[in-house]
Amino acid sequence: MENIIIRKAIENDRKVLAQVCAHAFQHDWSIVSENSNIVAHALGSGINIEAYLVATIDNEIAGFLSYVTGNQRAQMIHIKNFQKAAGFFKGYAIAMMIKKEFEEPLHFNENQVYIDILGIEPKFHHLGIATQLIQYLIQNTDFTEYILKVTTINVHAIECYKKNGFVEYKREKVKYPKQMGFDAYIYMKRNKQ
Repeated sequence: MENIIIRKAIENDRKVLAQVCAHAFQHDWSIVSENSNIVAHALGSGINIEAYLVATIDNEIAGFLSYVTGNQRAQMIHIKNFQKAAGFFKGYAIAMMIKKEFEEPLHFNENQVYIDILGIEPKFHHLGIATQLIQYLIQNTDFTEYILKVTTINVHAIECYKKNGFVEYKREKVKYPKQMGFDAYIYMKRNKQ
């Protein structure tokens, strides 16, 4: 197995985190642009760097996990960046469509943490990086409950979360499944134990 190092993200990681996010969720971001550099530029300034853990292999960021408490979020959507990336009207429409998903306040108590985004650079898939990021978070924080949300079509992620002790506690149907590409969100949680 590769030598994976988990650490808190630092400001110098911002550009690479945005790039990894663009690659990890390339299909989802293709509505903005097929060019991952353009997508990364749209995302970069909105990253709340304090909310991120990074996994590195040979000093290269291989993946990340963002986690938040209370009402903060890991990614802000800057409309002007999306307009630059996808054009004035299309960029505005996309930004407004996803803004709520990324920025809506979460109402958790001080014992709960929300895994906001977990992304792995595709060339580093199947090395156990997601599991190591999750385990690092659980072992190195004092929260008692860990919560996340995943789409019904993200089967590999669901399997990973179950393997790491997460259980489904709620499903929420989406309004426009055809446009969204999935029919529901699955909410999962696990206790520290």
